[in-house]
Amino acid sequence: MEEFSRRNYVRHRSEHSLNKVFWVKRFASVPAVWIGWVIARLCLIYLLKIDHSPRGDVAYYFAGIYGDDPTQMTEYPHAGTWPTVLLGWLTCENITTFYIGFTIMTLLVDAAFLALLLRHHPAHPRVFGAAWFWVLFGTAAGHTFVWRLDIFPAVAVAGAAALLATRPLIASSLLGFATTMKLWPGVLAAGLVGRFNSSATWQRLLAFFCTIVAVCAVTIATSGTERLLSPLDYQGVRGLQLESIPATFLLLQAHRNPGRWDLGYAASKSFEISGPGVDTAMRWSTIAIIIMLVLAVSWALYRLCAGGWTTRTTMAFFTVMVLLLIATNKVFSPQYIVWLGPLLAVVIRQRLPHGFASLRVFQALIAGCAIIAAGLGTLVYPFNYDYIWNHVGENMFAVYLLVARNILVVAMAVIGLIWFGVEVALAAKIERAELHQRQEPSSPVDGSTASTGAKPVFRPRRGRHSLAS
Repeated sequence: MEEFSRRNYVRHRSEHSLNKVFWVKRFASVPAVWIGWVIARLCLIYLLKIDHSPRGDVAYYFAGIYGDDPTQMTEYPHAGTWPTVLLGWLTCENITTFYIGFTIMTLLVDAAFLALLLRHHPAHPRVFGAAWFWVLFGTAAGHTFVWRLDIFPAVAVAGAAALLATRPLIASSLLGFATTMKLWPGVLAAGLVGRFNSSATWQRLLAFFCTIVAVCAVTIATSGTERLLSPLDYQGVRGLQLESIPATFLLLQAHRNPGRWDLGYAASKSFEISGPGVDTAMRWSTIAIIIMLVLAVSWALYRLCAGGWTTRTTMAFFTVMVLLLIATNKVFSPQYIVWLGPLLAVVIRQRLPHGFASLRVFQALIAGCAIIAAGLGTLVYPFNYDYIWNHVGENMFAVYLLVARNILVVAMAVIGLIWFGVEVALAAKIERAELHQRQEPSSPVDGSTASTGAKPVFRPRRGRHSLAS
C-alpha cells in the first residue's frame, strides 16, 4: 500500500511537471506573444474609447504646431516635440487625423520595441519574460501610454541600456538624445563613468555630450536661444502636483478635511495643491532630489577612482535613478510611470549569472509592482480623477488608489536600491574571480604550475560584462 501511494504521488508530480512545461512552451513563443500583444492593445483601445478625455494633451500638441500662441509647448525641450512636428507634416491641419495619427505612431513605436525585444529569442531564454512584461505594462499604463510623448525618450533610454555592452558609443549618444527630449535622462549619465585612465570612459562621455551639443545647436539655429532655455524656466515655476509622492499625505488630509487646502488647475498647466504644509513638502522634495543627485555624482566619482565599470551595474543604476527621480519629484504626472516600462523590459531580458537567483527575485518584484502601479495610475487618471481634485471628500476610494500607487513606487525604489547593491557586490565578485584566474597559472604550486582544473565562479561573455574600464 505504501509503495502504491509513493508511485501514485510520483505519477501525479510527473503529470504536473509535464502540464507546466506544456503551458510554458505555449506562452514562450513568438506567435503567442504577438497574439497577446494584439489582444492587450485592443483592450487598451477599448479603454481609450470609454474615456477619451486624456487626448487633451494630443490636442495641445496639435495647437503647439498650428495654434496662434507661441508659448504653447515651450515647456517641452525642442527635440521632445519632433515626433509631433513630423506627424503634423503628414496629417496637416486636421485635428481628427492628428488624433488618429498620434495613436498609430505610438503603437508603431510600441510594436517596434516589442519586435526588438524578441530578436535572437533562441539564444536568450529570458526574452519572453521581457516581452510579456512589456505587453502587460503597456495596457496597464492605459491612456498615457499612447497619448503622451513620454514613450519616445523612455524607449531611447531603454535602447541605450540595451546597447551598453555591444555598442557603448551609440548607447551614450542615445542617452544624450533622450536627455534633449525630456531632460530627466541626463541624471543617468553618471552611469557612463568608468576609471579615469580608461579611454572607454572618456569616449562614452564624449559621445553623450557631443550629441547634446549637436541637438542644442539645431534648436538654437531653428528656434533661438530662448527656446533652448524655456523648459528650464518652466520647471522653476511649478508647484506641488496633486499626484506627487511628497503631496500624498497632504492630499489625504485635504480629502478628510475639505476646505483647508486648495486643489485645482494651476498656471503650470498641471493640477496642484496649495495650503498648510505645502511649502514644507516642497522643501523636503528639494532636499530628497539633492540627495539623489549627490548619490549619482558619488557613484560616478567612485567608478572614476575604482574602475570596475560593468553593463549590469549600469543598467541597475539607470533603473534606480529613474525610480528615485519619480519618488522624490514634486511633480508626478500620470505618464511618468511610462519611463520605467521600456528600461525594465531590457533589464528583464538580460542573462543572469549562474547561482544568483536573488537577482531574478528583485527584478520580478520591481516588474510586478510596475505593472500594478501603472494599473492603479490608470484607475486614478482618467477614470476617477474628478474625485481627486474637484469632488473633494466625496470618494475616498479614488484617493486610496492614488496612495497605494505612490506607496508601490516608494517600495520599488527601496527594492531597486537593494538590487543595485547586490549587482555591485556581484560585479566585485566577478572581478576578483577574473583576477584570480589571471594570476593562477603563474603561481607555482609545490614546484609545478597551478592546476587548471578549478572552474571559475562566472564565465564572462565578450562584451557583456566588461570590466576593462
